[in-house]
Amino acid sequence: MSKFRMLLVAMLLAGFGALAQDSNPPATTSPKHNRMHGNRAEQKLKRLSKRLNLTDDQKEKMRPILQDEEKQLTSLESDSALTPQQKHRKTREIRMSFKSQMDAILTPEQKEKIQSGRTRVEGRHRMPPRKANSGAATPETNHQQ
Repeated sequence: MSKFRMLLVAMLLAGFGALAQDSNPPATTSPKHNRMHGNRAEQKLKRLSKRLNLTDDQKEKMRPILQDEEKQLTSLESDSALTPQQKHRKTREIRMSFKSQMDAILTPEQKEKIQSGRTRVEGRHRMPPRKANSGAATPETNHQQ
C-alpha cells in the first residue's frame, strides 16, 4: 500500500511539474500570430463579398480600406500608452471611419443587408434591463461592504 502512495505522489508531482513548465503563454509576436493579423483584411473582405455579393470593382475599392483599418487597429492594440477606455474610444472612431468609407462603395441594397444583420446581432447581445433596487448585491455594493 505504501508503494502505491509513493507512486501516486510521484505521479502528482511530475504532473504539476509539467504544468508549471507550460504556464507561460506563448508570445503574441509569433509568426503564426502575425499571419493571422495579416489576413484579417482579406478574411473580412471574403466575408463581406460572400454576404453582400460584392462586384470585382467593389472588392478592389474595399481592399485598401480594410487593410488600412487593420493596420490602424493593430497599431492601436499594441499601444501601451493608452488606457482601455481610450483604446475602446479610438477603436470606435476607426470603425466609424471605415463604415463611412464602405457606405460610399456599397449599393443601397447592400447597405440594407448590413443594417439588418447589425440589428439581428444587436438584439442577441442586449442585456436585459436591470431591476431597480432588487436588493441583490451588485459589484459596486460588494466593494463598499
